[in-house]
Amino acid sequence: MLKDLQSFKLPRYEQVRWHILTLLTESKWDEKTPLPTEQEFADKYQVSVGTVRKAVEKLVDDGVLTKYQGRGTFLKRPNFESSLLRFFKFRDKDACYATPTGVVKKLMVIEGIEEINEKLDIGKNKPLIYIERVRLIEGKVSLSEKIWLPKSRYQAFIDLEPEDFENLLYPFYYTKCGQFVSSAVETLFFIADHVDPYLGNTTRENLVKVCRIAKNLSGDPIEYRESYGLAEKFSYEAHII
Repeated sequence: MLKDLQSFKLPRYEQVRWHILTLLTESKWDEKTPLPTEQEFADKYQVSVGTVRKAVEKLVDDGVLTKYQGRGTFLKRPNFESSLLRFFKFRDKDACYATPTGVVKKLMVIEGIEEINEKLDIGKNKPLIYIERVRLIEGKVSLSEKIWLPKSRYQAFIDLEPEDFENLLYPFYYTKCGQFVSSAVETLFFIADHVDPYLGNTTRENLVKVCRIAKNLSGDPIEYRESYGLAEKFSYEAHII
């Protein structure tokens, strides 16, 4: 099973790690379903259990897998909702912290945009799927988002209507199109003189812009997103241990 990688002089555990990543990527693995045991992987790839354990531990360190005592090893989905809430603290009418609900407002296929396509690492003329989405708390827009996706990866979205989308997009990407978001890089800016039609702000109100490039298990960019929120709601939080 591993002979196709041996010519690259990779350590045995790295070869197993690569095959497990391939399995997760190509089989649309459900994060609720445990992976085969280390012994089963060892038999499958004809290596020692120790080699498999090292490969699995590396994937755990990489944030791809998570292990539960007595339950097994599972595909891990990062909590991107909590990531965004590092930047914005929203409260409901009872002054309790609240997580916004996502609503897709616009969905269309557009021509490639050179700057966006470069971020997605696709040809500059490749078509895109463009989404406008708002995040609501008690019916009021708290965040406005613009999302660009490679059309080739999200063909199933072409025939959808905005109301067909679920509250959480990343699980929907996976179940509908097999696109699993494993990691992301975020960059934050404060911007002025920008009026967002969904936020209804004025040019006197500064905004925070969070740019995110989301990647799959193979490290390929599969989404570029810009999230906008009022600067007065900005509240960065970090835990240093």
